[in-house]
Amino acid sequence: MALVPYSFLAMFFTGLSVAAAASGDHEWFSLNGQFVDSGNPVDADGVVHQFNAPCLQVTRTTVAAPQGTILLLPGGGYRGLELVNEGAKTVETLNRFGFDVVTLQYHIGAGDQTRDLALQDALAAWRLLKKHPRKLHIHGGRLGIMGYSAGGHLAARTVETLAGGSPNEQPDDLILIYPAYLDERTPGSSAPLVGPPAQPKPRLITMIASNDNPAWVQGSRDYTDAWIKSGGQGIFYLFKDGGHGFGMKEHRTGDIEQWPKILNYFLQNGVTPGVGPFNTTGLPWFIDGRDHRLAQFETDQAKDQGAVVFFGDSITEHWDVAKYFPDLKTANRGISGDTTRGMLCRLQDNILNLHPRAVVFLGGINDTWQQPVGTPQTVATNVRSILEGIRQATPRTPVFVCEILPTSGKPDELIRAINRTVDGVVKEFPNAHRVRTHDRFLNADGKLNASLFNDGTHPSPAGYAVWQAAVAPELEKILGKPEKK
Repeated sequence: MALVPYSFLAMFFTGLSVAAAASGDHEWFSLNGQFVDSGNPVDADGVVHQFNAPCLQVTRTTVAAPQGTILLLPGGGYRGLELVNEGAKTVETLNRFGFDVVTLQYHIGAGDQTRDLALQDALAAWRLLKKHPRKLHIHGGRLGIMGYSAGGHLAARTVETLAGGSPNEQPDDLILIYPAYLDERTPGSSAPLVGPPAQPKPRLITMIASNDNPAWVQGSRDYTDAWIKSGGQGIFYLFKDGGHGFGMKEHRTGDIEQWPKILNYFLQNGVTPGVGPFNTTGLPWFIDGRDHRLAQFETDQAKDQGAVVFFGDSITEHWDVAKYFPDLKTANRGISGDTTRGMLCRLQDNILNLHPRAVVFLGGINDTWQQPVGTPQTVATNVRSILEGIRQATPRTPVFVCEILPTSGKPDELIRAINRTVDGVVKEFPNAHRVRTHDRFLNADGKLNASLFNDGTHPSPAGYAVWQAAVAPELEKILGKPEKK
């Protein structure tokens, strides 16, 4: 292998110098775990064109609480390896997210044998970091594979091959960024050359721009759909623009600018409690809205101590609870688009840290719009965990668990099934009280009362008045009649 000192490359490329400054220490290894001096030579365009031997560059995170390790497979059409936007800058970003990164320089430019040689490289690299992490001096935790373009194709092939062995060989996460070649079909057949495992273990996220190669866009969509049909958790995210190879390029515009934030959200959710889905639809608006709300909650934490806290999703966020409960000290902790699992994850910061006088909870409808789809059982499990968390922290704090409201967007049989399942959970907790809200939003014929909604899901002012009329007497029973301010 040619010796190319990393310090020379860092001087040559701004992206690499940034990565060296912002990330932790880095070392080079062969695929059998032995130290080597350097990787393959990198040309002035930031691409490996001359390949000598496969190798690994390990770059460790410096965050206080490392999350795990990601095997990174850069793209380059199996003819080169792009090591700036799909290499060093990606390493820097993942290190900042709390992950060690093992970047694989796999076989390129070897004719008809290239793809199979690259696959053997990827399998050897994965088994090294999976079975012998101490050789690479990497942290434990979640293990994932991330691939760009041809590297995404290689990542998908790697997971498919690993699935043929022990189930434990599969990674925790599979991240495909504008993967190429997933549209390729077996000659004379409609079956794809690369498909998901029969029983996918990893969580999958696939991201690509709509103005990429149309065949690759369709291949990415079909691969993700097949993954979900096989029982795996998968997210397909299609950006409006960005073309092919947007990577970690600077000056991205439009919705493509948000993609690293979406990736971080995906990775964070891999280590959080609860079951069922997080929000997986409309992620840029959800993440921006969530971050804005969380920042506001932090600002308001001191003044909201001891309040009656209203906890939920957009139906709660849009409610001016101070107006409808003028004689109570209230705090609104609703976040549009949130699921019960997302609420569980923010229970400590948004609820328990306020030492609430009482909690009014409504959540679960968003679970039914995500992928994987939430079920009555997953909603009830998360509600149980929320109630248990409150009970352990402050056993006497009353929690008023409202029924999910009917909606024009989902069959009422599903809403009623969720409400019935949660009924049983509420009965397990002496400090929990069920608030019957569902039927109040129906007409006498049992159909949705459209006059109580703005859009079939979110209450109108008249609808919020109906909710207030359901909640207020229950609060008064436990808290007593509020004193006039």
